[in-house]
Amino acid sequence: MAELVLGPGVLPDDPRAVDAWLARSGVTGADADALRSEVARLAVYRDLVRGRLREAVELVVPRFRARLGVLFDEYFDRFLAERGPRTRYLRDVTTELLDFMTPLVAQDARMPPWALELARHEALDVLVGSLAETPQPGVLAELEPDRGLAFTSTARVVRYAFAVHRLSDDPDDRSEPERARTALFVYRSPEHEVRYLEVTPLAAAILERLVEGRTLRSALEGATRELGVALDPLVLEGTARVLAELSERGAVTGARASSHAENAAGELQSSRDPAENARESSAPKRTG
Repeated sequence: MAELVLGPGVLPDDPRAVDAWLARSGVTGADADALRSEVARLAVYRDLVRGRLREAVELVVPRFRARLGVLFDEYFDRFLAERGPRTRYLRDVTTELLDFMTPLVAQDARMPPWALELARHEALDVLVGSLAETPQPGVLAELEPDRGLAFTSTARVVRYAFAVHRLSDDPDDRSEPERARTALFVYRSPEHEVRYLEVTPLAAAILERLVEGRTLRSALEGATRELGVALDPLVLEGTARVLAELSERGAVTGARASSHAENAAGELQSSRDPAENARESSAPKRTG
């Protein structure tokens, strides 16, 4: 049945193909005779299942689908034939498809270099919107350097090589995104809307560490060391402004005790105020 539904398909009016399918499946005798008479009806079932899976994906990544055209059809058919969905939830089929495509598109010159980032960004709306909110333990009243922050459990930092978040929501638009390294802080608001805040590299590095559960001191020291930035009053003031804004938005829910004091080192990059250019993504907000 998996081959019938997900594979190349069996033509009901081709008896030799039907017999070959039954033989491969180890179906013989009366069972084979019964299935031969039902192949036409099973073909309808195949179309219904494949159509439902395709619809589920297209609803999540409409711009990705529209831009790829027949190339999307090729990869979707290959996904079904070579791997097939393993999740019980239709909303997760898109992620499985993109995971399947990732190692393949790197060798495909037909695939735009920004295509998977656009798809991942579109799928992020459904992912963050469907996450269950889990309570954050140990929430405290005041923030101190050796405490961490409690974030909404939907919070995360994502990074792109292209500014795919600035593209129009119109599936008919065919403009290409600017090549620009981008970091977004993503969360679901108390009003159940998935929201995006574009942040500087330093702000992203600090927020990543805080979301991981590190203390404020560890996050500041690790991020500035990684980017080769002095931990000066400008950085502290900028960080305070970003955290205050996230608190007002409901992304930060309080301060909590933390024993993390991890350090990180990385390539040296230019210094920037983490509050500078932190702004809402121009992409329209969609409900979760």
